[in-house]
Amino acid sequence: MIRRTIYFLLVTLVLGGLAAGIGYWSFIGLPGMIETAIKSSPQPVQTVSAEEAKTESWQPEITAIGTLTASEGIDIAPQAGGVVTEVLFESGTAVKKGDKLVQLDTATDEAELKNFKAQLANAEREIARTQKLSSRGFAPKADLDNLRSTRDQVLAQIERIEALIAQKSVFAPWDGKLGLRSISVGSYVAPGQKVVWLQKVEPIYVDFSVAEEDYGRISDGQKVTARFTAWPDQVFSGTVTTTDARMSEASRMITVRAAFDNPDGKLVPGMYANVAVESGEPQNVVTVPQTAVTYTLYGDNVFVVVPAKQPDPNNKDEQLEIERRFVKAGGMRNGRVQIADGLKPGDRVVTAGHNKIDQGSKVRIDNTVALRQSESATIQ
Repeated sequence: MIRRTIYFLLVTLVLGGLAAGIGYWSFIGLPGMIETAIKSSPQPVQTVSAEEAKTESWQPEITAIGTLTASEGIDIAPQAGGVVTEVLFESGTAVKKGDKLVQLDTATDEAELKNFKAQLANAEREIARTQKLSSRGFAPKADLDNLRSTRDQVLAQIERIEALIAQKSVFAPWDGKLGLRSISVGSYVAPGQKVVWLQKVEPIYVDFSVAEEDYGRISDGQKVTARFTAWPDQVFSGTVTTTDARMSEASRMITVRAAFDNPDGKLVPGMYANVAVESGEPQNVVTVPQTAVTYTLYGDNVFVVVPAKQPDPNNKDEQLEIERRFVKAGGMRNGRVQIADGLKPGDRVVTAGHNKIDQGSKVRIDNTVALRQSESATIQ
């Protein structure tokens, strides 16, 4: 019995030691060896595209988002109501000042006008007879005065009817371009109801807002450039004409108006404009491609390619590594970003391949990578 117990204890100790050895090897020994092997193995060299930061001469600008507005723009509407008898324009056509656009029915008004003209003729005859009698002393002067008063009232009614008839003919108040018509022959138009939109777009205005800190840099006559989504390859030029009379208390911004020539009518009211106002003398700035800058909540940064700090003596090729550098990014223009602080001209920054690298990564530069990727891209 004692012998069996001793054998059992010996077997337990052997198995326990074996299990402990296996556990140590699995959880401590082997992972440690793998970690040491990974740390001692050379880092893979990643391929990136890079470009040197360079100095460019940039014209200082105040940028803003603006909206196009017509130099003249109104809703054409009749002063009097009536049924449309003629529509003398087509949607989207250009008109001149005085062109007749709409005619409303005037039959009832013309009949009333004839009635008053008949009353006027009768009043004139009564005045003539009474005047003769009054000159002979057969009619009191008060009768003559009453007849003259009645005649004047009829004349006033005639003028009122003639004015009402005139109001039922709608004319263009100035040269411009018509919008889409909203009436047809036979429809009833109420006083003040919109018939068509008329706008004058030569020149055309761009209204945009600037912050209080930039207001002092705005003055009449400054050159303004604008780009529009509808015409992405064209830059339009204009000049500042005026600013609003007061600044918004809520946003501390003020509205600026610039005038643009629009002889071909490409620009229409309501379009958004990316506006840039030239302000000050050109300045030399350090710039990098827009793709080189990474924007984060912790600050803007770029990956700079620098010589390896611990080069391999057996490798005769150029050995490079990555240095993450925080920078102060400024404005953007034509695909490039101004770097106010953190880089100097000649520093090489990574423009493609950011997802494969980090601080200390070994790299080699191949500027054909990004080109091949863009060439092989297809539009879905």
